[in-house]
This record gives sequence, structure tokens and C-alpha cells, in this order.
Amino acid sequence: MPDTEMLDRLIQTPVRTDDDVVQLVAALVDRPVRRQCWVVFLDDLGMSIPFLMPVADLPYQPDEHVSDFAALISDIVEQLGAVDVVLAWERPGIDRMHPVDWEWVDACACALDEHSIRLRAQVVVHDGGAAMVEFEEEVAS
Repeated sequence: MPDTEMLDRLIQTPVRTDDDVVQLVAALVDRPVRRQCWVVFLDDLGMSIPFLMPVADLPYQPDEHVSDFAALISDIVEQLGAVDVVLAWERPGIDRMHPVDWEWVDACACALDEHSIRLRAQVVVHDGGAAMVEFEEEVAS
């Protein structure tokens, strides 16, 4: 069960640093249960907008529908007045990114860029905790 007091504090605090992003995502997702992506929306002050979008029905590997996913996020960004988005990749049981996860990270970064969506960060949440997805790690995998 998430610590609601900490979650309330995090939601009311601007996201300024990468550590802030990781703490917010860790509090929102809590513990990984299924393979899915969470989309977190931030306003112009870096505050979390009270709308969280979990997406559990993405295919195993990114396909031609990644652009549709980015278009959906773009529509929601416009409706909410969001400035940035954070993608949180929920991956139960794993403690590292697998090649297919990197495909999703890369495909979503490109698709969001094509839709002019500012991607603040991508975070992986696994049984060992939450961490920023660092593109340098891809080379080491």
C-alpha cells in the first residue's frame, strides 16, 4: 500500500530534479504488478497534474501503433495544459532493462518528439525500486 502522506507531499511539490521524478514515479506506481507504461503529466511549474494514465495493453514490442500512442498522449497534453510528460515503465521481477524495453524507450522518445511532446524523463520501476532510464546504459546492456 502506498504511503499516502508521502504521495500527497510529492504531488504538491514541483518536480525539479531527476531524483524528484524518480521519487514521484516510485510513489505513484508503488510496486510493480504487471508489464505496463504509466504516463505522468506535469504543468509549467513542474507540478504533477492529477491525471495518471496507465496503459497495460501495449504490444510486447513497439509497432506501427507507437505513433498512435504518442498522438493520444499529445491530445491529453493539450486537454490538460500539460507541458512535460514522464513515462514510467512498470516491469515486475526484473532489475535491469531488457532489449525490448530499450526498443520501447527509443520508439516512444522518437514518437513523442515527432508530436512535439516534451518528454521530461523515462523511469523504470522493477522489484528493486525505481530508476531513471539513462541512455548510456543501453550500450552496456
